[in-house]
Amino acid sequence: MAGAPRPAVSASDRIAQLNNIDKDVAKLLQYAGTAIKTVTNSPSESGKSQHDQAQNIEQRKSNFSAASSEYFATLSSIDVRLRRHIIALENAGILPSEMSAAELQPTQTDVKSSQLSTASNKTTITNGGLGNLDIGWLNSRNDHAEKTMEAELWGEAQKLVQRTLDNKLRLEDENDATTSDDLAMPAG
Repeated sequence: MAGAPRPAVSASDRIAQLNNIDKDVAKLLQYAGTAIKTVTNSPSESGKSQHDQAQNIEQRKSNFSAASSEYFATLSSIDVRLRRHIIALENAGILPSEMSAAELQPTQTDVKSSQLSTASNKTTITNGGLGNLDIGWLNSRNDHAEKTMEAELWGEAQKLVQRTLDNKLRLEDENDATTSDDLAMPAG
């Protein structure tokens, strides 16, 4: 049955697979953090005996090896699964294949011939090489940049208000000090 076609994978299955990859990216970061944590010195080790420290070093080596092995295994798994999704997108015509994209990039000396070969080639690149992928639609679903900019603007506004209040309080304190100095001086 090696020649039998594979059943088509539905969009919901693809999204579920991508969600699993997303979860594995979080695990990847956790494994990296664990590996880094095991090789850093903790302040509580200074009071331990040399025997305890030697055992601790061996345990840390073991923990580092385990965390780094998990890290690289997870990284490899993520890489393979993402490549499969990229290939599926290329086969569906949503993304141009790497080869056709490389073939269609013109050089400075060959702009005319490149344009002619692109026009005569059966594979056409649309939407700036993104195929049928609608970037506007994707961007309209992600308001991360908008929220980030809004947070920055609120932060700047808060700093401006705080500076204004600080300046006002400083001027009032200076005025109060001047007034109290004038009152403290005996009339001549």
